[in-house]
Amino acid sequence: MKKKTILFLAVLLLASCATFQQTSNPPSFHLEGPQPVVLAQLTLEQRMAFEDGWSSLKRGNVGKAQKEFSRLGDKSPFFHLGEGYCRLYEQNLEGAKISLGKALEINPDLVSARVGLAVIYEKQNNEDKLFLELREILKKEPEHTWARPKYEELKNRKTQALIKEGQAFLNQNKKEEARQSFLKALFYSPNSIEAHSQLARTYRMEKKYSQAINHYQVTSSLAPKDKQILKEYAETLLENDDLSKSLDVYEKLRELSPGDRQVQEKIEFLKNQLGIVEIPSMYNEISKSKAISRQDLAAILAVKFSQYLPEPTSPPIIVDISTSWAAKFIIKMAAIPLMDIYDNHTFEPNRVVTRAEMAETFFRLINYLNGKGKKLIPQIPTGKIQISDLPEDNLYFLPAVQMVSYQLMELSAQKRFLPDSPVSGIEALRTADLLLNLIK
Repeated sequence: MKKKTILFLAVLLLASCATFQQTSNPPSFHLEGPQPVVLAQLTLEQRMAFEDGWSSLKRGNVGKAQKEFSRLGDKSPFFHLGEGYCRLYEQNLEGAKISLGKALEINPDLVSARVGLAVIYEKQNNEDKLFLELREILKKEPEHTWARPKYEELKNRKTQALIKEGQAFLNQNKKEEARQSFLKALFYSPNSIEAHSQLARTYRMEKKYSQAINHYQVTSSLAPKDKQILKEYAETLLENDDLSKSLDVYEKLRELSPGDRQVQEKIEFLKNQLGIVEIPSMYNEISKSKAISRQDLAAILAVKFSQYLPEPTSPPIIVDISTSWAAKFIIKMAAIPLMDIYDNHTFEPNRVVTRAEMAETFFRLINYLNGKGKKLIPQIPTGKIQISDLPEDNLYFLPAVQMVSYQLMELSAQKRFLPDSPVSGIEALRTADLLLNLIK
């Protein structure tokens, strides 16, 4: 009888140990608690409750952990965070997802909740959602030691697989399927040169030039010294009749390949088509200027918009431009007229241009282009634009409003246009390029 009692107690003890082992297994997944700075949002009592619950969860004692988390109340994101990890421990993935989602609804900056969601999507093999969660984690903590390597591995693996898939579709002449694969690759790697260039080539084959140009533009910015990409970009622009932009790209290509005869021939052809015989070397200095002159502005408009502007049939009389490097450009601008000649037949080529004067000049250019059938669509309704430093009866008020409406020029703080401020060369060139894009 005594032996039976001892045996019974031994079995009972072993069962107790087995139960203890079952409820004390630490989590098999990555368990990451909130940073101390985040926990500092809690009161001392709340923080102690959460930390006690978290310690119990680490030991695998889910029941005790839930009891501690419940002290926080269901309005606390930390309650839902703890509940989410408890559900995750119990393999209740959907329940865990709901709880962690509630934690993020209350506190979107709770990185540990996103880590939990990433763990769930990893278990479910849902790589798209896993990638999104990893990306959100890295937005908050760029060097997150758990998320960073997973993100990089997933990004590289999926990108290469999708590019390979897209190339296989192209070999089967399945262009739509190929595009979808390359676009999906950009979901994982927005700066993938290979994905952008493959998309550009696919669109070009289908003569969808505007889409092809968009991707060539990105690719050339990512790989500015890739001669093959620049060549394809320039050719596509030419096929789309974007002669001026094609010339710009060919000139970049010439800098990389000075002795390339074909490139030089293309440049000469485009200059002839655009009516450009020679651009003076001083034109290249405009971008360095902190305050452009009237002759600089005339040159920018004449060069950038040469294909849209006529050559003067009866040149105006201007008495002070004989020594100006931009004399032929000034004559062209004054003949249309986009820029004024003063009563004494002077142009004052060296006078600094203000923002108000540039606005008026571009305003005239837009009206001229509209009159020639170009459809230029404002980006912002003029009625919604308020300018604090130009009264409505001011000569420059309407041009300034139009520039802001087309998003060619911007207002500074307190809705100020700063009409008397000088214009830098970069700003003037950028404004011209923006208008060219609107024409296209």
